[in-house]
Amino acid sequence: MALENIERLLTADQARELFKIQDGRLVNLVRRGSRAMPGMFAGSENNDGYLRVKINNVAFRVHRVIWLITYGQWPEGQIDHINGVRDDNRIENLRAVSVTGNQQNQHMRVDNTSGVTGVLSDRGGWTAKIRANGKRLHLGRFKTLEEATAARKAAELLYGFHPNHGRTDSARRKGLPSLNAPRIQRTA
Repeated sequence: MALENIERLLTADQARELFKIQDGRLVNLVRRGSRAMPGMFAGSENNDGYLRVKINNVAFRVHRVIWLITYGQWPEGQIDHINGVRDDNRIENLRAVSVTGNQQNQHMRVDNTSGVTGVLSDRGGWTAKIRANGKRLHLGRFKTLEEATAARKAAELLYGFHPNHGRTDSARRKGLPSLNAPRIQRTA
């Protein structure tokens, strides 16, 4: 079922009757099943790292439900986690963006070998590339990693990339509370 059709199944008022928001988490206000008791955190981590919650046997991403409760309507387009941490659903960490805007705030790929997004080792030198306005742009070939990095960072600034773009997941998590706490717990 398309996202728009799924989202028609839950209104802001219905969501507010089911949950309250606490520190970027949904807390059950009513019993929704044997494992979803009032006062317990709602949702579980999906295999892609996002939290999701089932409501009437339909899975919703928690960050979208938090947006719905906070603003009274489903977001237009996608939701970007500003710091790039997929389970940090505090409203100040969420922003509605286009697909392009979301792509301009991605973490560094785990298979990156240069340490800089869009910079590749190339026959004893370095190549810098960027995807902007739907096109992959070659920024040049450089003798040093520093020169290629400078070209890439200048292009990111020119094309409006988010300052967090290309940071590693561990760098994005700095300063966040530990995620080793139980996923479901009673709240005060």
